[in-house]
Amino acid sequence: MMDEETVEKACSQVAEYTDEDMVAEFDRFFKAQPAICEFIVELTHESGQKIQELSLFLSYMVFKTMEIARSGATPTVTPEQIEAAYRDTESWMEAVSQADGAELQSSIASSLQRDSEPHLLQYVIGELNQQMEDGTNLSDEEKGEVFFVLKTVISSFMNEPKRRIIEID
Repeated sequence: MMDEETVEKACSQVAEYTDEDMVAEFDRFFKAQPAICEFIVELTHESGQKIQELSLFLSYMVFKTMEIARSGATPTVTPEQIEAAYRDTESWMEAVSQADGAELQSSIASSLQRDSEPHLLQYVIGELNQQMEDGTNLSDEEKGEVFFVLKTVISSFMNEPKRRIIEID
């Protein structure tokens, strides 16, 4: 599990990047995690540039946090891992949506605390509640969409690929 300190360390490092550093980091992210980037672009292509860019940036932040926590050894996420995480996120969203108005907040809060990465999810939620660079706020629908993408991305990183043992005669 990523702790709050690791998330803060990733944020501090990225805050010091120049524009050129950021471009180089995104190139590295796209090369290191092509399946995640393709998933985000595909899922958000009808949502507009703002949602797509925010989803990609927050996914980069998750990637950066993982690198710091794992001392640079972040395995490449496969399409199968993303698909499994997507199904898990759909199930989670379905379960949370079953709660009615009064229970919804406490249901979400307790569910996030049980999640494997509560600090990363809290970081994402905090960012979604911030004003955008253009001074606007995300609508609840936009927040939900980005959250769904990021919960799937985080779960994808947590799902270690299944390995087979092959015996050679």
